[in-house]
Amino acid sequence: MKANILKDEKGIALVVAILLLLVVTLIGISGVNLATFDNMIAGNKRASDQAFYVAEAGINEFLGRFRPGATSEITDNFPSSTTWRLRLSTTGGQGANSFGQAPDPAKLQTESSLQTQMDFGVEVRHKLDAAGNVAFSGDSPIYIARSHGFTADGGYKVIEVEISKRPNLDPPAALYAENPVNIRGSSTYIEGNDRCGGGINKPGVASTLPVTNSNAVETTGNPTILGNPAIKYSIPNLDLAGSIAYLKGFANYTYNYSQNQTLAGQSWGTPTFPTGTSVADQTSTPLQYSGSPNFVYFNMQGNRTIKLTGGTSGAGILLVDGNLELSGGFTWYGIIIVTGALDYTGGGQKNVTGGIIAGEAATIEIDVQGNAGILYCSSVARWLSDEGNISPQRLTRWKEEF
Repeated sequence: MKANILKDEKGIALVVAILLLLVVTLIGISGVNLATFDNMIAGNKRASDQAFYVAEAGINEFLGRFRPGATSEITDNFPSSTTWRLRLSTTGGQGANSFGQAPDPAKLQTESSLQTQMDFGVEVRHKLDAAGNVAFSGDSPIYIARSHGFTADGGYKVIEVEISKRPNLDPPAALYAENPVNIRGSSTYIEGNDRCGGGINKPGVASTLPVTNSNAVETTGNPTILGNPAIKYSIPNLDLAGSIAYLKGFANYTYNYSQNQTLAGQSWGTPTFPTGTSVADQTSTPLQYSGSPNFVYFNMQGNRTIKLTGGTSGAGILLVDGNLELSGGFTWYGIIIVTGALDYTGGGQKNVTGGIIAGEAATIEIDVQGNAGILYCSSVARWLSDEGNISPQRLTRWKEEF
């Protein structure tokens, strides 16, 4: 009897089918749950990515408008204020509500976005140094911009960037100095009146020292100094080290020396005088140049000297982190920035058309002597800006906050 019961398999197929159906159902439910979960992850990732790009768009609009001549240009009305804030946001969005209380409402600037498709809020402030003062790069403050990006489906991202503005490429005078200047010789000619037709007349010599400093600008041997005025005292200090730190990143010629160095007969472009210019007029006649600017950087460790001699010439920007000695013939169309001492030595015609900025770290006098010409030219700054491919701002730090 028991044997017959064990051998009776009627209905087993139904049981197996039900079990298989249950397994398949569980697998199906698991697959649906997994697909739903994946879709949620993908949706959250998409919303997060979109919010990130919206936050970036806020930074990009600020950068695009924070430059001279931009559409709806944004300016910094309080460049030396430690409590200044600028807020840029889309009207009526969450971005406009992403800011806290302004530390100083009197120093708050607000700007509306030029677009309505994205929802962001950007707050810009000045970076402060260890002493709590506004940190500068060149002659402009360093900026911290924090952007909040939002999407309609709940995406939210925050990014923060540090921005340095391009230093002003237009010298404040034909010769700017932060230490005493000794101008010698009847053949020395320095002119701040615009010799390039722009009508922008500047001082021949600009000194950060007061007129009461008897050594600020000394003349010997009746040199010619012209400008509006010829000599100007007590002008604001420029951050020459900061300017070089920014501009050296664009250098197409870079030299590093740990000891004093002499280079002869170098050519980083060949500026020329107008046809018919006599040798006697070469110190008082502006140079001409039609090519692209070169950016030449000498890292002389801040206190070593690079001596350029033997008819060296160039066009563009010459950057020297250290001292510069110009000996013999020398022609340069553009600007020269020297953190240390500038010294003209030897014979030969020397002509710098554009301007010289020197002397921040100088421990000896800036001497200009012999057959030397330094001429301000307004078209030089425009040429450097248009042809030099120097970005108006540079991002020096970037991070994703949230």
